[in-house]
Amino acid sequence: MLPQFKKSQFISELKDKDSVRSPFVVKFSQLGVGKNGKPFLNVILMDSSGEIETRIWEDAPKHAGQMVRDAIVQVQGKVQSYQGRLQVVVSEIEMLREDQVTLSDLLPKLRLDPEALHQTLLQQISSMSDPFYRALAESVLRDDAEIVSCLKRAPAAKSMHHAYPGGLLEHIVSITRILDFMAQHYGERINRDLLFLGGFFHDIAKIWELTYERSTDYTTEGKLVGHLVMGVELMDRKIRELEAQEGRIPGVFPEHKKLLVKHLILAHHGKLEYGSPVVPQTLEALIVHYIDDLDSKVNQIGDFIAQDLAVGDWTALNKHHNRFFYKGDR
Repeated sequence: MLPQFKKSQFISELKDKDSVRSPFVVKFSQLGVGKNGKPFLNVILMDSSGEIETRIWEDAPKHAGQMVRDAIVQVQGKVQSYQGRLQVVVSEIEMLREDQVTLSDLLPKLRLDPEALHQTLLQQISSMSDPFYRALAESVLRDDAEIVSCLKRAPAAKSMHHAYPGGLLEHIVSITRILDFMAQHYGERINRDLLFLGGFFHDIAKIWELTYERSTDYTTEGKLVGHLVMGVELMDRKIRELEAQEGRIPGVFPEHKKLLVKHLILAHHGKLEYGSPVVPQTLEALIVHYIDDLDSKVNQIGDFIAQDLAVGDWTALNKHHNRFFYKGDR
């Protein structure tokens, strides 16, 4: 049966002053109060082409119970430009069922081919020289079907960077490519295999920290434990499994190697105030932290510049970084 509500307008195609009547998925919803004391509903809608901020002023408290995360809604309203960004001012809302729409039109699409990205990881793993480190990487990224499947679909974050399906795998491959160059550049000062493990595993537990079937949010385990601790728990489990497999590794996994791998995960946020329980105390951990931070910022700011609508060579104010960015002829 054909969907009752066909998707004819996509977020990436919307322009200032356009009229909107189209189905979307609710990514985020929060009730607020305007300067005039009137309540309003701040909503982020999404479809397969992107996301857009939405304001609902009339009967906001009533609609707050409808516009919940992952709800499918038919929205009617008007597009307006505000502070260099488009938003939709909504006049009418209709709740929809999943069988009334083509769901693939409403959910984010992959940017890069996850199969090709995964093959790149496998090639990097095959080039590792340490048998313990290589076996650990294989056990997670080659042999564990659940982890591989989740990794090909998971975002790297809820909103900050690589926040789209497959974004985590894209981020991992991006930084391991840079880490490979860093290992060549610094030579014997750096353990290349450890750099790779830092790239592979620093965010690996985000596949369980986040939910991402429709919109992205945190799981209960993600909120209560977090991906750093969950990543270390994964390393402990995989190392025990390797030691239990006869002939899989040359012997008992060396304790100091186990500690170095755990340190890469626990220290990758760089500072205690950024959530790391320890600061980087090896060269490899320090490099992984800086490259992770760099790749995250390039993705985040690049998307901000690409989506900016301000007229001229400069973007609107980026509130997260508290600065304007030069667009030039981009």
